[in-house]
Amino acid sequence: MHEKRAALLRRIDIWRRTQLKHTPHAANLVAESTAVDENGLPRLEMAENFPLFLPSSFPAHIRSLSEMAQVCEMEKKLRYAQAEDALVEIRRQRRIVQGLWQFKRINVSGTGNRPNTRMLTSYNRINHKIERAAQKYRTARSALLALDPTGTWKDRFRDLRREDIRGPGKDSNDTTTTNGRFEPSWIWLVPRVRDSSIQTENEFNDSMRVEWAKTRARFQRWSEEFEIVQEEMRRVLAWFEWRATWWENLASIRRDGHPEVLNGSSAYAFKQADLSRRMAARCAAEWLPELDKRGIQPDWAGSYTSLLKKKKQSKQPDSEDILPEVVLDDDDLFGFQETPSDAEDDDDDDSADDFEFDD
Repeated sequence: MHEKRAALLRRIDIWRRTQLKHTPHAANLVAESTAVDENGLPRLEMAENFPLFLPSSFPAHIRSLSEMAQVCEMEKKLRYAQAEDALVEIRRQRRIVQGLWQFKRINVSGTGNRPNTRMLTSYNRINHKIERAAQKYRTARSALLALDPTGTWKDRFRDLRREDIRGPGKDSNDTTTTNGRFEPSWIWLVPRVRDSSIQTENEFNDSMRVEWAKTRARFQRWSEEFEIVQEEMRRVLAWFEWRATWWENLASIRRDGHPEVLNGSSAYAFKQADLSRRMAARCAAEWLPELDKRGIQPDWAGSYTSLLKKKKQSKQPDSEDILPEVVLDDDDLFGFQETPSDAEDDDDDDSADDFEFDD
């Protein structure tokens, strides 16, 4: 460490001479930053703590001078490349971390304390590199903010928060969000800087291709589910309408028997048909407002729109004449079947014939 600090200090001394030649305004800042001891002599400090005083650290009135324009533009290019390199390093280390945890989960977990401790040590070492790269990025971005506060670079280099350093993909231990609502961090969405407009398959990163494929598959699955739900709504209503027609056809299917029995079976069939149509109307009343909020107008909406308008105009939306509450018992669900005791109580011999409507 002593040798490295001595070498860095020599490079800073060379830098100072070149700096004062091209940016003489730095002389005052260097003089003000020089620390002295109790005897008035320059205090020796570690080389890594010496400020370089690049143009971004100058006051705004100095940076706005005409002779500083070229130097500021040079530092802007330097900081742009520095921020780009830092993002690349963060992404690279994050891919290593993902592979490390996947390897640990498959091969190391449950094998004892020593392997797990070694994995944690490796993770801490990689995490330290990520923090260092993140600090490098934040420093470069702060310099760009001072040099060009309204530049187009802000669309590419956004503010890097701690929660942004994640991915690629969704962590298997993350329970705060589902796969359908997962959003990748913006650091994975920054496009690469390419010297040529020609793009080949080999230039894409493997992990990002996988993440793109997963995201596209989830999008297609949710789009398909979006259509399936609407089709299920239509089929439910179509089934209720078919069921009502089926019951109405059963009302007149029996022609021989006691008149009271025939009237009873016919009344029951029409009762079931009415229940089916009322259930269809209630389902439509629940679904149409939600579909309307999303700008969806299904083909079957016209058949039930009048019911909804009538419900809105009524003072009692749940009144019996609009959408009465549908309560079904076992007979309603499985069809009417006369019990033997009822047949014995009937004086007519025809009433003793069992009859039923089977679903």
